Amino acid sequence: MNIKILFSSKSGNSQKIADAIAQSLSLTTEPVPPAYPFSNVSLLFLGADANGGKIDEKTKYFIKTLDIKKVKNVALFSTSGDGKSEGINVMKELVAAQGINVLEKSFACEGKYSLFKANHPNADDLKNAQDFAKACIDSLQ
Repeated sequence: MNIKILFSSKSGNSQKIADAIAQSLSLTTEPVPPAYPFSNVSLLFLGADANGGKIDEKTKYFIKTLDIKKVKNVALFSTSGDGKSEGINVMKELVAAQGINVLEKSFACEGKYSLFKANHPNADDLKNAQDFAKACIDSLQ
């Protein structure tokens, strides 16, 4: 199974989640957009920081360039000050509009926001992200 892990993270929070996923799968991560176009991706893990339920324009643009002929499934993750999944909902709509299967399971957790939530993502968040990744792969086998 060809798996890619991409993230957009101004705060570094979503990168920490991407790195935890990569570590559990013995893979590497790349920021959005990737340095080189890819093809035949069975599963793309895609994550972004969500601020007020919004994701950055770079990630939105990247999602709009995804092609069902190159990416079969997408698993979404995000971090935010409140740990809610509004950013995932935005990404989910954009990916689905491309005709690409979005896995039902997603992952959201709190991230450090200014002086608040300084200890997030924490060890439990990272472990939960790794469990999420393994569950996503299991759902496709």
